[in-house]
Amino acid sequence: MSGLDETVTLAPYDPSWPAAFEAERRRLRGVPGITPEAIEHIGSTAVPGLTAKPVVDLMLGVTHWPPPAALVAQLVVLGYEDLGEAGVPERRYLRLRGPVSFNLHVVRRDGDHWSNNLRLRDHLRADPIARERYAAAKRAAVAAGATRLLAYSAAKQPAIAELLAVAPRETAL
Repeated sequence: MSGLDETVTLAPYDPSWPAAFEAERRRLRGVPGITPEAIEHIGSTAVPGLTAKPVVDLMLGVTHWPPPAALVAQLVVLGYEDLGEAGVPERRYLRLRGPVSFNLHVVRRDGDHWSNNLRLRDHLRADPIARERYAAAKRAAVAAGATRLLAYSAAKQPAIAELLAVAPRETAL
């Protein structure tokens, strides 16, 4: 777990990110019990035009919490590093680093993490002003020295809370 706090860099939006998500989604569907609708593309790489860490975020919704140990073991076999909850209750955080890097957030399907991630993504996709405010918060965090994951995440948390406060409650799945 000591490697959780990795260096953060920001990159302009890369139009290859959705295709990388789809390829990884197909690969994950080979794990027993994972269905296509249980995997969503979240985070900044899921928002066209948004500055992002060049790491594709996937969210896997499970029906029961905690996720079955066998499921997590299968994800580790696929190359993911299991970092447990990594400071976020009711979220199992796994990551895969390589030429294309991925974060996999395993959460309760239709729980708060699931809903909030989809609401934030959909709000940023639909609202260019919100998207630019979030991009500015991310750039400001890095400019202020939050270049490690934990500090960066904490620095942008107020912006995320503000965006969620105004994001519509219904998401377009």
